[in-house]
Amino acid sequence: MNREAHRHHFETLELDMKASPAEINKAYLLLKDIYLNESLLNDSLAITAMSEEISAEDKADILQGIEDSYRALSEMVSEERRAVSALVDSLVAGIDGFNGAALKEIRQRLEISLDDMAMETRIQREHLANIEADNFAELPVAVYTRGFVLNYAKFLSLDAEKVTGSYMDNFRQYHGDGAK
Repeated sequence: MNREAHRHHFETLELDMKASPAEINKAYLLLKDIYLNESLLNDSLAITAMSEEISAEDKADILQGIEDSYRALSEMVSEERRAVSALVDSLVAGIDGFNGAALKEIRQRLEISLDDMAMETRIQREHLANIEADNFAELPVAVYTRGFVLNYAKFLSLDAEKVTGSYMDNFRQYHGDGAK
């Protein structure tokens, strides 16, 4: 999906073009609240001065623009999610077992950097790199590794239980059945 085609909508909601769905929703609710709630307009000196200059008709136009932009960006996000889901489905077709190399390939094909993934999942980059390298000796105890792999899979919109089960089978095999 081309976000550039939606530049006007991002600007209307005062957002960066890389805004997440949560950020889009938050901006929409905030702007809508500001223009609908007279007490908010009167709480801020900067906004109070501005609110006195905006006619009811202009305010209605602004609110309509906010609604239209939110609707357009929501549809864009839905299309992005469908595209990612289709890509993930095609990438995992035929994969019986998930190891680090398979996970890394899927992440790279989705054009997600390891740094971005670490920031979004709040899993240390080093752990993510060790998962992708099947570096079982450097991964933490099984319960933590399982949680990291589960979050990794969810972030990539994979079947988290299937991925985690498969990966942890390899982890346990490396460590013996008593996995750390």
